[in-house]
Amino acid sequence: MRKYVWLFSLMMFANLVSNESYAQPAGNWGEKVEWLYKVVKIDESHADIVLTAKLLEHWHVYSMVHDPMTADGTGYPTKITFTKNKNYRLVGKAKDGKKAHVHEDVLGTSLIFEGTATFKQRIEILTEDAFDVSFEYEFQVCDENGCLFPPAQEGTVKLKGFKPASNDDLESKLTIKGDDATDKDGNSFVKYNNSWVQVPEGNSIKFYKEYLKLGGSYE
Repeated sequence: MRKYVWLFSLMMFANLVSNESYAQPAGNWGEKVEWLYKVVKIDESHADIVLTAKLLEHWHVYSMVHDPMTADGTGYPTKITFTKNKNYRLVGKAKDGKKAHVHEDVLGTSLIFEGTATFKQRIEILTEDAFDVSFEYEFQVCDENGCLFPPAQEGTVKLKGFKPASNDDLESKLTIKGDDATDKDGNSFVKYNNSWVQVPEGNSIKFYKEYLKLGGSYE
């Protein structure tokens, strides 16, 4: 009987923890930080997608390169994931828009932004048509008393009035070995239908080649 009482208590405790996490008012974190998105044109075929976080006084978010292991496992680095789209390709990876503040405390070293934080992702445009760039971002917003960890948020920006980069422009920037290639940022490409196609992050070149051969879509 004691065993079942213990199991029931454990289940009740787990339920309370779960309910507490969902009980966090949806708008509470939004009172601490406001996110804005914009497109900054670099040239006729390139643009930066810029996310800006405006923070309430005494609150902060973490740099994209913050390492929790330097702060006793605390602090969630800001993360941005872009939806794959045939109309553009990523140039390098998303990065902080300015140098992060180095914060030292009893937990160790954290890389944070207070006041305003910006994050950027450069893209190369492959069409002259207007299109949307969609993305998802995750972050943690904290003050000296604790942290809030909102669910992943979604954003979209619209691009128009760009001139598409040609495949020849892309090829001139690649280090090519047969039907494989890499760019200076370490992105991988494969040749498909006489065009260079970027291999999605997390996939090997070998796997992606087979995927395309079997009729998989790269759009």
